[in-house]
Amino acid sequence: MSLWDLLHDDLQDKIIDMRDEMNSYDTMFNKLTNDFLRNYIQTHFKSKGKRLTNLSKAKKEHLQRLFTEYNIPKVPFETVVRPIEDKIDSKCKFEVGAYTYTYSYRWDALLTTNYHLKINIHKITQFYVFLDVSSQFGKELKKNKLWIDKLTLTESIKFGIFNVRASDLN
Repeated sequence: MSLWDLLHDDLQDKIIDMRDEMNSYDTMFNKLTNDFLRNYIQTHFKSKGKRLTNLSKAKKEHLQRLFTEYNIPKVPFETVVRPIEDKIDSKCKFEVGAYTYTYSYRWDALLTTNYHLKINIHKITQFYVFLDVSSQFGKELKKNKLWIDKLTLTESIKFGIFNVRASDLN
């Protein structure tokens, strides 16, 4: 009698389901386009304030190897496995234009700092928002593309301490 036979049937089913999910992730990860992998890796490095050169010439095997070499977090499971038609269709989406946004950062129960941001959205793709952001101090905070987190009610983007939802822009 093997150790597998000693496991309860429910536990065996859970292990099999987990294995199937991992296999489907690996299979679908191999099917991701080179452009998607390049953009994901570039976005990761930009968030760290670094840059990796010659990504445009890299082949798929090299791009996949970069994930382990530089300890890049895995592409989210939902992005890789879930088909496009199952993606969430947010009711409030980002649109091209210039917006003002006030972000309240709560340090603790008593201290809150308000940041007044000017957001200029240049272009929107299925996964990214291309934008410029400047603060009330006249300092430019961000000038690149950010990943869109799609929720049921609204889309959002994150950079630094800021979490900007499309429904909050005016």
